[in-house]
Amino acid sequence: MKFLTLAVCLAVVFVETLAQNNQYLPPDKGYAYDKPNQPFPSSPQPQNIPRPQPTPGRPAPSYGPPADDHHHEPGMPFDFQYNVNDIETQNDYSHKAVSDGDVTRGEYRVQLPDGRTQVVRYTADWKNGYNAEVSYEGEAKYPEGPGQGGANAGGYKY
Repeated sequence: MKFLTLAVCLAVVFVETLAQNNQYLPPDKGYAYDKPNQPFPSSPQPQNIPRPQPTPGRPAPSYGPPADDHHHEPGMPFDFQYNVNDIETQNDYSHKAVSDGDVTRGEYRVQLPDGRTQVVRYTADWKNGYNAEVSYEGEAKYPEGPGQGGANAGGYKY
């Protein structure tokens, strides 16, 4: 019985020690990122945009033109790509992208069940958002006949 009590006490102490040391904190010596080769821009001063003046007999509007006081901080540049072509599961897709910290450009490709490849080429940035061009390569092919996925196949065959 003493052995079991001792084992339980040691297990509790061990778990508590792990819980105290298992905290999500940044490294003590910081991250190993290279310093940017250009300084961050200073914050722009907000512009004074004149508000519409009230017309006699009408209430003043409670809104004005949107303020253009967005301060953009560039992100971390990156460049990556990957490909998956698993014949057993018929998964065939890829993605590649490159960013200078301000604008991200990329392309991804997906093999569709009808045999075509869908290609999405995109550009994304903080000012214009995500813009994509979608195109298709190849020609769609559909199986013919009953039980093979044709138009009159009657659904999935298990």
